[in-house]
Order: sequence, then structure tokens, then C-alpha cells
Amino acid sequence: MKPNNPKQNSSPQRLRAFSRVDLAGDVLIHNEAELYMAPLRNLSAGGCFVSQLQNIPKGSEVKIVVRSPRLSTPIQAKGIVVRIETGKKAGLAIEFTSIPHQFRDAIQALVYEERLQCAFKIT
Repeated sequence: MKPNNPKQNSSPQRLRAFSRVDLAGDVLIHNEAELYMAPLRNLSAGGCFVSQLQNIPKGSEVKIVVRSPRLSTPIQAKGIVVRIETGKKAGLAIEFTSIPHQFRDAIQALVYEERLQCAFKIT
């Protein structure tokens, strides 16, 4: 009997190490050459997706600052561009490579709070 290959039977959501939350805000991105600002689409303790920005190449190392009214303090991290989306949902996926534990904890608390709110919504 062959062992199951989790990549064959899993959706992309199941392969995520961290849950994410849609979050309004903006992201400052510095790639050693230029400084960019773009809208935040979503955030997790493992990374973020930045809308509209596509001109930083995949594999680029970046420093970021995430700001949102839902965060008590801006999140600072280092990351790498892991995916570039085009079309209607254009933007960049950034995976965090270095993030202080207090920022990771703040993101996880925010995601948990959002999940609780969704679980208790009365329709």
C-alpha cells in the first residue's frame, strides 16, 4: 500500500500553516532599491497578500510594515515574494522569513478574534 500524498488530496487552504484574515490597511514594502505602498488584502502569521502591486520580482527579499486600524501597532517583518497574481486579483504574496514573536502573536490573536466573530454571526 502506498502512503497518501497530502499534496494530491489537499486543497491549497489545507496546506496553509497559518489561517489568514481579510484586512483593510496598507503595506510599505522596501526591496533595497525602492519603497512601495500598496493596499493590504489579507494577513496571516506566515505572510500577507498585497493588492495591485506586481513590479517586484518573485524571489525578491523585502522589508515590510503592515498598517491597519485593526492593529494596535504596525507589524514589521522581513519576507520574500513567493507569488505574483495578475488580472482581476492582481498583487503579490509575501511569505514572512523573519517576524518578531510579538507581531506574530498579534496577528494570530487578530485571526482568532475574526474567526470567533464569524462563528457567532447571526444571519
